[in-house]
Amino acid sequence: MSVIETNVVKPSLMFYANETNYTILDGQYENLLDESIKTIENYMLQSGKGKTDEEKDSLYAEAQRLWNEYANHMKSVKYNFFLNRNQWKFITDLLLSKLEYDVNTVFFAIELTDMLGDMRNVKYNNDTELKSTPVNATEITYIYHLISKYKVKGLTKESYLFSEILIKIGDISKLFNYYDAVGKNLSTDIQNWVTSFEEGVDYEKSVNVIEEEVEQA
Repeated sequence: MSVIETNVVKPSLMFYANETNYTILDGQYENLLDESIKTIENYMLQSGKGKTDEEKDSLYAEAQRLWNEYANHMKSVKYNFFLNRNQWKFITDLLLSKLEYDVNTVFFAIELTDMLGDMRNVKYNNDTELKSTPVNATEITYIYHLISKYKVKGLTKESYLFSEILIKIGDISKLFNYYDAVGKNLSTDIQNWVTSFEEGVDYEKSVNVIEEEVEQA
């Protein structure tokens, strides 16, 4: 079987600011996703060759169950959306009062109600400290979709705040996209694995996950 190997580089889970390391994805969530990946990979170490059709179907059904469990984990994990006071004020004002919503966007905004409630409860002691609001992949996607239509004029303070928030959203999106890519590769692996149950067909793992260690400044 001809296999194209896909390299998936894991982004850094941390960033450095105010002489402190901040974690975008807490260890409990990282472990939940990574262990789910390992469970699927280890399960596919079994061979279906020589088994009955019923046994093969059972192996495939369990692999699909494990994959769906991983997909549900991806939807439910929370990422830390770190903002300072000025960034926080900019994004909350934007979503709550400045943006105009139409038939295509109003329901996205409504889906953010709980998250915005959490954001409104955040209290700052100064302009430099960073505080986080937990967001899931759907919420951060909706935020980006809504604010991407916003326009700032000139290189003002507002422009810089807008760019800073887009960068923070991008850092979260990189992590989600990494786990999404791994999930898609695992789905392909499962199909190839099932095909290998037939005599004369070999299974080779298509996903090659690279753990990238990023030294913090």
